[in-house]
Amino acid sequence: MTEVLFDVTLDHGRCVGVTLPEGDEAIAAMAAERLLPEEREAAAALGPVRRRGWVGGRVAMREALTRIGKTAPPILADDRGAPRLPPGLAGSISHKDHVAVALVAIGEGGKVGVDVEVDRPRAHDIAAKVLRPEELAELGGMATEERARAVLLRFSAKEAVYKALDPYVNRYVGFLEIAVVLNEDGTGEVTPHLREGEGAFAFEVRWMKRAGLIVTTARVTPR
Repeated sequence: MTEVLFDVTLDHGRCVGVTLPEGDEAIAAMAAERLLPEEREAAAALGPVRRRGWVGGRVAMREALTRIGKTAPPILADDRGAPRLPPGLAGSISHKDHVAVALVAIGEGGKVGVDVEVDRPRAHDIAAKVLRPEELAELGGMATEERARAVLLRFSAKEAVYKALDPYVNRYVGFLEIAVVLNEDGTGEVTPHLREGEGAFAFEVRWMKRAGLIVTTARVTPR
């Protein structure tokens, strides 16, 4: 039986996190219980590590869809590796070793993205790789652990934004092509620094903490 870690309705859709069981056999049992035959076949073609996140993400997404009263045909990957949902639905998946998270939304109002991170500072400082100069300046004066957590939160927010943006630009977007300002109330602002001619977009980003995790969501809409 799937263990739901959290289930929340957010500005960008319904967000569900599920616990991933330990071991390949337990993941196979989860797939057999919750996934459609085509999804199980796709999962079987993956290596054990990728299969774990793939299965967990689809289970979380089906759980989220059920909770908004929707169903979907087999949720396979599109040519960019994102979960493919039918028209009228938008969704995104993220996972860590012990948890998978899915965000689903109804309507044609843009694309959504989700990211999950363990709420624990990383061993190595990634700030210079993921933050623009103005973002680095914002974190000046913070204590070491506080700064590391602030960097991780911004990393997560950018991951969510990139997933929502990818369907429109169809390319890898570097971390320095987006700047984020995150507020204590869980809201945030996004400033894009994309390539010339890639269009105008409206960006939204939100964040929360649940069950020892950072969960960020984003929505990108063409203007």
